[in-house]
Amino acid sequence: MGLNDQGLALPTEAPPSPLIEPAEQLVAVAGDWHSSRSAARKAMRLVREYSPEIRTMLHVGDFNLGSETPWVAYRQALRDVMRESGVRRILVTPGNHDNWGRLVPYFATHPNTPYLVPRLESISFLPRGYRFEISGRTFLSFGGAASPDQEKRTPGKDWWPEEEPTQGDADLAAQAGTVDIMLAHEAVDNGTGKVDRLLQIPNSRFFTEHGLEASQRSRAIVTDVWTRTSPRVLCHGHMHVKDERRLPDGRRVFSMAAEEMPGNVGVIDLTDLSWTWLA
Repeated sequence: MGLNDQGLALPTEAPPSPLIEPAEQLVAVAGDWHSSRSAARKAMRLVREYSPEIRTMLHVGDFNLGSETPWVAYRQALRDVMRESGVRRILVTPGNHDNWGRLVPYFATHPNTPYLVPRLESISFLPRGYRFEISGRTFLSFGGAASPDQEKRTPGKDWWPEEEPTQGDADLAAQAGTVDIMLAHEAVDNGTGKVDRLLQIPNSRFFTEHGLEASQRSRAIVTDVWTRTSPRVLCHGHMHVKDERRLPDGRRVFSMAAEEMPGNVGVIDLTDLSWTWLA
């Protein structure tokens, strides 16, 4: 691994990745937005009120790249609120509702290189297994999740088989060893109490047996990466609930709520990995 002149750790031979300032003490984390302009505005406002020095937001997916919601209006709103808040970059760990039909071909031809949103290159979608550093803290982004309602969706429009991570993805992501912080969209097994309870009583009106099996399989793979890389902090989305848990070994798990819900935004202090909910 090498470092670029902005302090971001880059794999050898990899093209440059989003620029990260080495002196950042605080980074924001946001949960699912589903193309909600009001959610983006609220999150950025909360971040600025907490600390106008925050420059990086880590988004844990369902940002909704290429969604049915008019993307041009969403992109313009993001540009405006980023300028107003002082946030200079958003690094997205893709969710199941981000356009994998667009991401997968790009990642295949540009290995280990973030996808920069056209005409808004301050927003990047990170490849599955992507590692980076901010102020000496190591991060692992492991995106994707299975849609439990996938049989009710349209392939290539609002569902992509590539959204589900594979064991091969997990093995590649874990082989470089432990990290300080893991970012995922999918939840993990035995993470937080609220998430575990939701998983034990799935909504059979919306989710099919096939979809739930895919969800269980996806979750097991993300859990495997979490176990093997042993991050001190794990942040995930997908389940749309605010919750947290400290494990007996000291590791912590934060489940981010969805747009317009309490718990959609938090801040990590990189000096000691302490966490603050902003709502």
